[in-house]
Amino acid sequence: MDAAPAPPDWPPPLPDASGFVAPPVPGTLAALAGFARACRADPAGAVRVVVRSLWLLAIAAICVPAHILLHQRLGWPSPWARRFLAWSARACGIRVRSIGQPVSRDVFYIANHLSWSDALILGGQTGTVFVAQDGIAIWPGLAFICRVNDTIFVNRSDRMGVPAQIAAMREQFTRHSRIAMFPEATCSDGRRLLPFKAPLFAMLIPPPPGATLQPVVIDCDEAGRNLAWVGMETGAANAWRLLSRPGTWEARVHFLEPFSPADTPDRKALSVRARSAIAAKLSETLGGRPVG
Repeated sequence: MDAAPAPPDWPPPLPDASGFVAPPVPGTLAALAGFARACRADPAGAVRVVVRSLWLLAIAAICVPAHILLHQRLGWPSPWARRFLAWSARACGIRVRSIGQPVSRDVFYIANHLSWSDALILGGQTGTVFVAQDGIAIWPGLAFICRVNDTIFVNRSDRMGVPAQIAAMREQFTRHSRIAMFPEATCSDGRRLLPFKAPLFAMLIPPPPGATLQPVVIDCDEAGRNLAWVGMETGAANAWRLLSRPGTWEARVHFLEPFSPADTPDRKALSVRARSAIAAKLSETLGGRPVG
């Protein structure tokens, strides 16, 4: 079947974020004042935000202590991080559907990236740990959850620090055997695929023994695409939009054909191969429209 022709304005332009610098994390009083203003502007949305936030706190109260006791103190394999992410996705109104078979261990998942909620979506299906930008670490609550799940924070602008970051990724791979990366290094809107940043693929040259790379496509419905964290929007504003939205939306996680990174002994070629697989599937989910 021939692909449907793309509309002349496809893909729609992303919001202009040139020159945008995220504001500093507000103090407690400023955060409360901002929350109060948002509640006054959207009372019905505020109720949904409060209910979903309480749901998330209840999930954390169950999962985090159990995970810390089993995994961090006793050193046992723990299912609680995966449960926390899966239940949190549901609390946020996300219905997640898995398509294809995820590799269960010794795997690097390489995925496209729409928002911070991708960690809930993909982590809840696989139990993976993530590679994330170190800017997330400035948010106290979010940073705590990331560290509980052994997230690897990287500074992509620190080229001199890449060897240390690669060493940290290799160490975590030895401990967990599952790591996920979003090599676009920023968020898109699910209607296109941005260029991949190749440097962190260097940790797969040479790959750890027995390692597999599995491309993954996070394919959201139109409501999910419209919740993508793009443009001049803070994390708090994006979280408010997601948590205040009525109803649910669907995210489909496509696990594509895995391959051995040992077959592609060059980080740029490896990046191209993974991106090509993701681009082809993402285009298919969009009716054959080009994704870049």
